[in-house]
Amino acid sequence: MSIAWQELWKSHANLFLGEAWTRCPPEKVRALRLSAKYAYFMGGDISLRLGIIASAAPPREDDFLMNGILWANGLSNGAKTVLYFVAPDFSPFFLLAIHKIGGNLTAKGIYWREKLDPSLYLVSERRSDQVYSLGEKRPHWRQWSLGLDSVAIQQLKNILDFFQQYQNRGIRTRFKQRTIQFYWGNLEIAEIIRRGKKLELTGKGKWDKDQERGQRWKKTGWVDASGQLNQEFQRTMNEMLAVLEGPEFTEHLPPSDKLKLFMMKNEERTRALWGEPWIWPWLPKNRQEFWIADLEDVYYFQHHGNLRVVYPILGRPLPQSSYSLLLTSVLEHSALLKNMGNEAGEALEWNGLVYWLTTPSKKAELSRWQCWLKNPHQFRICTLTDDWESGGAQEFLERKNLEQPVR
Repeated sequence: MSIAWQELWKSHANLFLGEAWTRCPPEKVRALRLSAKYAYFMGGDISLRLGIIASAAPPREDDFLMNGILWANGLSNGAKTVLYFVAPDFSPFFLLAIHKIGGNLTAKGIYWREKLDPSLYLVSERRSDQVYSLGEKRPHWRQWSLGLDSVAIQQLKNILDFFQQYQNRGIRTRFKQRTIQFYWGNLEIAEIIRRGKKLELTGKGKWDKDQERGQRWKKTGWVDASGQLNQEFQRTMNEMLAVLEGPEFTEHLPPSDKLKLFMMKNEERTRALWGEPWIWPWLPKNRQEFWIADLEDVYYFQHHGNLRVVYPILGRPLPQSSYSLLLTSVLEHSALLKNMGNEAGEALEWNGLVYWLTTPSKKAELSRWQCWLKNPHQFRICTLTDDWESGGAQEFLERKNLEQPVR
């Protein structure tokens, strides 16, 4: 779809702080590692840099926000910068996220309505106090078993007991509406699927680069007359764990997977630093609620009635920290963390703080990004020690970083 963007900017010049717009050439788009899905324009002068990121179709907002921030970073070079996000529509959470941006960078939203005249409309910067209802509660095993026959319910108990014995080796259970998934870190190793009043258990090995071995691990499990899982399935799970826990496999895991395993295998250590782990209780109702699934990758801890939200940034700091603004806006302006409690029924409250958990090499870039926030103290940087992956540190991050506000 070819859009005459330059003509649009010219015919709606009253919406912008500048008039002379130049399209970013493809080679610069590639150099800045920007997505080619969007159109990028620049204007302004040395004292005030102007930028536009435009999407002809409703964008995936996490991707749109990250590319916009990357574009602004490429333009700014320390100067005051105004960035315009142009798209057919925005979610309220996207608009709330760009409202958090301040300091040297100002972000504005503009609706593009192709069939209207005029076709560009500046989004009001007035904030809404509306609380949005999102997601649906994750079922616990009793809810999940409703509708199964009595034999299948007993089989479900036996299967859950089998995987429970591996909890100290990093295996966790995730309940969804029609499936139960078993994970080692971020890797799915088995799944239960509801089939009418019965259930089906299968091993999973898609993550294995050895495709032949991965196919062998797709074994079907069942509960025999003694209440035990069949021996073939048990051997498969033990073989799979032996491979997963081997150094030749774990050393090639991405840092996010290593952190997940570290958190699970060192709960006593993380409990002393953050508090008791709190399991994310929500599932998305539809594909549009992708935030709900992504928020499951954030870490949550409860400490003296308070919830702590820990967002790991182990990849590219600018895109990941930008996306944390969007997820934080979802948490702030939805009912997801309202009226929450722990397993004992005690109320939990989130104070709005987000802890960016990162490595020393990324701290400087995150600190620069904080200069673009209206409230930098909301996002606090916690730095992992250099040897956290090897497990050599008694504490894998400096405790002083936990409570001190960012300056």
